[in-house]
Amino acid sequence: MPARHKPQLADYIRRFPATTAFLAINVLVFVAMWLNHVSPVSPSADQLVRWGANSGEKILFYNQWWRILASAFVHIGAPHLIMNMWALWLIGTLAEAVLGTYLYAGVYLVCAIAGSLASLYWNPLVIGAGASGALMGILGVLVSVLKFGRLPVPKEVLRSTTQSLVSGAVLTLAIGLLPRIDNAAHIGGLICGLFLGMLLSLTRRADYNVQRPLRQICLLVPFALMVPLAFAAQKRGEPWIHYQWAWDALRASRYPQAEQEARVALSRLPQSVRVLELLSTALFYEGKDSEAAVYLRQLIAHDPRNPFATNSLARIELKDGDVAGARDLLTKALPLQPRNAYGQVYLGRALQALDQDNEATEHYRQALRIDPDLYEAQMALGSIYEKHRQPQEAILFYRRAAQIQPGQLEPLRALARTYLASGMKEQAEQTIAEIQKREQETVKR
Repeated sequence: MPARHKPQLADYIRRFPATTAFLAINVLVFVAMWLNHVSPVSPSADQLVRWGANSGEKILFYNQWWRILASAFVHIGAPHLIMNMWALWLIGTLAEAVLGTYLYAGVYLVCAIAGSLASLYWNPLVIGAGASGALMGILGVLVSVLKFGRLPVPKEVLRSTTQSLVSGAVLTLAIGLLPRIDNAAHIGGLICGLFLGMLLSLTRRADYNVQRPLRQICLLVPFALMVPLAFAAQKRGEPWIHYQWAWDALRASRYPQAEQEARVALSRLPQSVRVLELLSTALFYEGKDSEAAVYLRQLIAHDPRNPFATNSLARIELKDGDVAGARDLLTKALPLQPRNAYGQVYLGRALQALDQDNEATEHYRQALRIDPDLYEAQMALGSIYEKHRQPQEAILFYRRAAQIQPGQLEPLRALARTYLASGMKEQAEQTIAEIQKREQETVKR
């Protein structure tokens, strides 16, 4: 018997040139990123964008639409690359054998574009990258072709292969439910692939002489649907980019800019809770309390269980001296918000201002039952016990506050004051010395 020929790498390259080329491009891009000091495990968002990742801001505001395709060849670390390349080798070689090299390459690129567009539409604020949209598209094409293409293959083989492919698609979509995974790209690529596979299956029923041009036309048909999807992504994504700019400005304490960008976003998303919260926060920090209160009341009317809106409005009312208003607001809202620890603190402050210290104490304690490490509640209880000449209880709460936020001087000053009031001179002197030491260190810095 002659010796059986063992397939060599060159044989695989000759049989699957397109799959080999896609593998090589993805790996070479990853190596180039690595050589240019991009982390091979956890690259930053800025690094990914620099190398062509999907970015709503860059695409929608700077017209860098080339990223829709380029992002399919950029990967978020070595594990992401290895997993996708392993899947590409398994699925790609099968698809290239079934479809042929040129048709397979066209389908891969079309599905990559579809996945990136779906990601842009659904997640305009997320940096997206990877070949998973294209891979899901190839998987979808194979499912449709094997199911409807009338291939000259035994039914048992078709059935088992189709079941394996469907299981792979379901597993991928299930994994896509995990955090930080772009399932929109998976779904967009899969839908495009299933649709393309249906069209390609229909071409097998035409005359042999026209099958090839019909298949080439099939690759163009999805673009008729992707063009309106691109316009829809533009319309939907632009206000969210303004929201992101507003959020960035708020974190940088550029409150007027944050307000301006948030208003632009709100003009297109008038019912968005996230935008309303951001705009009201910017207005609050600018000192525009009355205008911020308007939007906060709108949020509460929409959802009485919104703790952010409740607490922010209560802070404004306390700041403006409307103690009764803050009390009434929180008394009505807190039963609907059983985990709102800060709301309990603000209600306690309102009750204290109304000389109802016993009721205030209960609400501060309720805040600590929800969150034992809530600094504000510890300090508030310490101040009440200090006011009512119960220094031992006050010291316990001030000490706990100092442990929770060791960088704060306020609990140390309160401790020194309470130690002196209770005749604990040595402890008071030690605490005062610690305060002076920290103040000197702050001056030096």
